[in-house]
Amino acid sequence: MDERLKMYLLLNKANANISSAAKFLNLGAGPSELWRPSKIDAALSVLSAQLVAAVRKLEAENWAEREYERASQMGAAILTPESCGYPEKLTNLSDMPPILYVRGDINALSLRCVGVVGTRRAGRYGKEAAARIGAACADCGIAVVSGGAWGVDGTAQGACCENGGRSVAVLGTGVDIAYPASNKKLFDVICQNGALVSEFSLGASGEPWHFPRRNRIVAALSEKLIVVEAPVKSGSMITARLALELGVEVWALPGQIYDENAQGTNRLIYDGAYPYISDEVFFSSCGIEYSGVKKAAQSASAAKISPEGRRIIEYLSQNGPQTIDNLVLAVKMSAAGILKETAILSANGLIYMSSPGRYSVKSSL
Repeated sequence: MDERLKMYLLLNKANANISSAAKFLNLGAGPSELWRPSKIDAALSVLSAQLVAAVRKLEAENWAEREYERASQMGAAILTPESCGYPEKLTNLSDMPPILYVRGDINALSLRCVGVVGTRRAGRYGKEAAARIGAACADCGIAVVSGGAWGVDGTAQGACCENGGRSVAVLGTGVDIAYPASNKKLFDVICQNGALVSEFSLGASGEPWHFPRRNRIVAALSEKLIVVEAPVKSGSMITARLALELGVEVWALPGQIYDENAQGTNRLIYDGAYPYISDEVFFSSCGIEYSGVKKAAQSASAAKISPEGRRIIEYLSQNGPQTIDNLVLAVKMSAAGILKETAILSANGLIYMSSPGRYSVKSSL
């Protein structure tokens, strides 16, 4: 194993930041001096005795070699700030990670990304908005970067992947850990359609302090950040603050003023964030002309769908997931007629059941 990679691995495992690595490298000593000192112990001249002792204990246990072997066996790449695949956007961080573990496609880290974040306890409004935003990102060729958590994060990332898009999940655990366990299927999908990323060693559990720390990576990888639903005191608000410090444009979904999940997003808007009022407005700010309604109607025409079917598609495009009862009232058809048309549209791949009893437009149209 390359000695510089070994140096970064050991420092990262010992919880040293990038400035510690820079101090040591600026001495001009070889990397091995960190764990095999000469008579003049250069490492102790710039690093704390506690940190140096931790690094040398790890080296004596051959930890770095074993970690490298584990990563190789599972197909995970290990990047340092000197690696060609290390995201340039992360160099804007004063505390950029000394190590990045990546499962999936390393190239996904250099894609044009929009951050989509929000509470784990998302309501129906938040989940539906997150799903539509994720699917629209897929339509527009923009990757979704988030934390892969329950609620808003996972919903947006799952919808993006399901609609042919790419996604990057920045984890608060090792890339070999599914946390929570129920997200394993989602992580497998993201790994196949993008990448799982973490600065934490393999096997690292979800320590509470890991998650606020990983938020800076989400913010740094994002061209723009959308906060969908968030209480005032939440990790999503931390991510928004970090994004603003990095000069990343922040957008927030307006919500009801007495809804706890909307108090953070409404506060962001009050403080100057852009209100997310429609997909069209947001993607226009990205330089992309987007109209889900127009694309859906064109696809319906191409598939020779009936006028009634086109009306259903247009209504779903404009109003989001709907039940059969809602469609009966909105499209002014009988329940039997709606059931017939939704069956035809589903068979043609134009709509799908996005949740029990609710239909949505297939956003890859």
